[in-house]
Amino acid sequence: MEISDKVQFCSKSRSVFFKRFYCYICSMLQLNLKKWLSQFKQYFFTYNNGFYHLPYSSKSPEALVESFANYPFIRHNKINQSIYANTPFCEGGFSYQKLEEGCWIIYSKMNYKTNVAFDLIYDNPEEKKIEDKGYYMLSLNHVSNLVKLDKKICEKQLCFSNYSWTFFKPNERNCDLNFKGAKNKYITLYFNQQWLERNLAQNIFFTQGGLNDFIISDEPYIAWPLDEKDEVIKNFNLFDDLMNLNGQSSSIDFLQLKFSTIHLIFDFFKLCKEQKIIENHHAIDYSDKFSINRVENYLANHLFDKFPGIDMLSLKFKISESRLKSEFKQFFGKPVYKYFQEKQMELAKELILENRLLIKEISYKFGYENNSKFTAAFKKYHGILPSDLQKQELSRTEY
Repeated sequence: MEISDKVQFCSKSRSVFFKRFYCYICSMLQLNLKKWLSQFKQYFFTYNNGFYHLPYSSKSPEALVESFANYPFIRHNKINQSIYANTPFCEGGFSYQKLEEGCWIIYSKMNYKTNVAFDLIYDNPEEKKIEDKGYYMLSLNHVSNLVKLDKKICEKQLCFSNYSWTFFKPNERNCDLNFKGAKNKYITLYFNQQWLERNLAQNIFFTQGGLNDFIISDEPYIAWPLDEKDEVIKNFNLFDDLMNLNGQSSSIDFLQLKFSTIHLIFDFFKLCKEQKIIENHHAIDYSDKFSINRVENYLANHLFDKFPGIDMLSLKFKISESRLKSEFKQFFGKPVYKYFQEKQMELAKELILENRLLIKEISYKFGYENNSKFTAAFKKYHGILPSDLQKQELSRTEY
């Protein structure tokens, strides 16, 4: 072979080699990129129905912590077992503790900068292990939504609080709606089937509360409203200290935390027995939950308007009138109009304490025909005449 032919052959060989090498590199890059993207697909968010939807893993408490820890703008303190977030969506965080094998507790406190819905996601059923049955979630909730008020009318920011219990079975779809300006707290206990059978299923209070019937039923979850005067509400202040959310202790009293968690569980059992929750509860459809929460938020931000009527709310939020009435009462513990009226009375009290408006002006703003009807409604709800409340506040400030 001539030298020129050898050179030409070598050139062609190098060209073929580099082409093949280039194709190999490209295919590897594509494969690696696909794998890299698949790791983060669960952290992508979407926007729908006025909410940013942020998914998180529910495979286990460990997976939940990991899924939040991998979001941008997150600080994960593994020593203190806490996560802090300051994102375009929210600011706050949560503390977590593994109490026993198969049982965790997570206490979260978050302030929301925009409307956010956290969506539980699950593993691909084909990849899910047969023995991995998921975790139950028992949660005491405090949702505090900000009411938009003109500062000329009321200087302080007013939040309306709703308290509730929720109890979800494993692998059931759940979505927590959080409105802009909300300051929400959740004390959530996660436990698997083995822990439930070992610690709860044989307990007499568990049986008396009907929870054994719930476990074997087709009902996916329990959501039950609480009154703000219920003793169980004090647990939020208690667990602030127990889980060191204020950062004032050098360590956590683990024994006291377990003891208080057991008391919290029994508070739920007793409520189930006293109020016959299992008999009276029915789960609200996933999409209806969106609608019901949006109705409540709309009412809370239109308290100076006349009650819009069930028919208008039904049309506006695309839910039937019958379902709106029954499911609103199920979720918030009161009929729609009564809820609206009581929130008006709560706002009226704040306006009187602010002392910026006359009582007759407040009465007019809420659409009452005369002062006497407003005064009667106010006294029925607060147990005191608005004029007497005003006098008390004036004497207090003067003193």
